[in-house]
Amino acid sequence: MDSFEKYEQKPDKAPFKKWTNSDIEGASSDFFSLPDHPDQVVRKIVSLKMKKEKGKMTAREDIHHWLEKAKSFQDFAERYGINVAKTSYFFGSDPRFKTDIPKKEKPALMAITDRISGESFAEMEEVNEKAAVEIDAIFSNLYSGLIDSYNKNGDWWTDNGNGQAVWGTAPREKEPHVYVVDIDPKVGKWSDVPLANRETAFWFELEWVFKEMKEMEQKISAPKKEFEKAREILSQIITEMPVPTTEDDRKLREEIKKEI
Repeated sequence: MDSFEKYEQKPDKAPFKKWTNSDIEGASSDFFSLPDHPDQVVRKIVSLKMKKEKGKMTAREDIHHWLEKAKSFQDFAERYGINVAKTSYFFGSDPRFKTDIPKKEKPALMAITDRISGESFAEMEEVNEKAAVEIDAIFSNLYSGLIDSYNKNGDWWTDNGNGQAVWGTAPREKEPHVYVVDIDPKVGKWSDVPLANRETAFWFELEWVFKEMKEMEQKISAPKKEFEKAREILSQIITEMPVPTTEDDRKLREEIKKEI
């Protein structure tokens, strides 16, 4: 992900100032297309809360918050080989903000990302052999990232899921691949989870990734019907992790163990 552009450019000087209605099908009305840039999609992340400092309007806290989130997610993705659609962040005028006052605009943080032509994991009806190899890899990486971050009190991508990844083709590419398209990722720190709740939180996260993986396995059309590499890593985690201290967590562990 590229770094944020300086706010000194001011919203009315931001790139891609003119918006059109979205040609993206989906739940969010905050997706926009750019007539001159058909290979890219723009999304409003958040309207910026403005305050005055030294005579200038700033959004320092908002900028810092989103910069930290983007950096943490990018670091996590690079560390575990998770392929993220190319995304840049910048400031622009909120296209949904209406006013009768001429030139009165509400600044917003925007993301512009490559348009991936394909289907999200959640929408896919069939997983072919090539897709199965890459999807196996991403679940393997998610398991590895989960256990590593837990053991080291590190960062974890908390809103991962089958709706956040796409099997498709990026601009200027001919072959489809797996791309994560989460442009406003939630990244949590295990060190922020109270010690008394950490074990339960870990088993909850592990079950979530396992559930999403099983959903994708049911769509495999290739001869092999399981993600072997991912299941191998999961089995290793189950074997090496201490038996949970609470009954509910122990039951969850046993349920996962039976299905591996």
